[in-house]
Amino acid sequence: MKRAFTLIGLVGVLLGCSQSPDYLSNVRAFEEHKNRGDLESALALFAEAPIMNFGVLGSLEGMAELRGILEYDVALNTHLQFDGCEVTGREVSCRVIETNDWLKTAGIDFIAYDENKFTFSSDNRIEAIAATLSEDSAQRLGAAMTEFHEWGTTHHPMQYGALFSEDGKFIYSGQNAAKVMALLKLWRNN
Repeated sequence: MKRAFTLIGLVGVLLGCSQSPDYLSNVRAFEEHKNRGDLESALALFAEAPIMNFGVLGSLEGMAELRGILEYDVALNTHLQFDGCEVTGREVSCRVIETNDWLKTAGIDFIAYDENKFTFSSDNRIEAIAATLSEDSAQRLGAAMTEFHEWGTTHHPMQYGALFSEDGKFIYSGQNAAKVMALLKLWRNN
């Protein structure tokens, strides 16, 4: 009888373990939803107040800013490719390749992130993303952004300035993506 309870207890423990959060599946779901432009499904994977740190590209906090960057990325036809993902506790780290219309127009085929770390909350939602650009990507992107910034502030200061909030922070939104692309094309054609 004692053996039967032990066996039942062991089965219960194993079943409980098999129902532990599958963080990697949520990261893959985010990749899929984002690449399809399915904003609502992507947003549903996040905790209420997510924090996103993109290193040299800045940081964002909260659902409104997350929605803004997702809309921006959809408008730019951003595609992410996750590779080499590893799970450690409540974190998933992946290497990421990103392509989009901004990069192509700026003459950059892709950018690579050496690490894109997703941290999960206790309820299996993404509560933080920390992305680290590769050194080469940071240099290429930084050079293009600097050149575009200098051109924009010199040749189209009103239009370029409208891309930023009063406190100088870039505004991520689908509408702003269209404005950026219009200016970027002017810059590339000059």
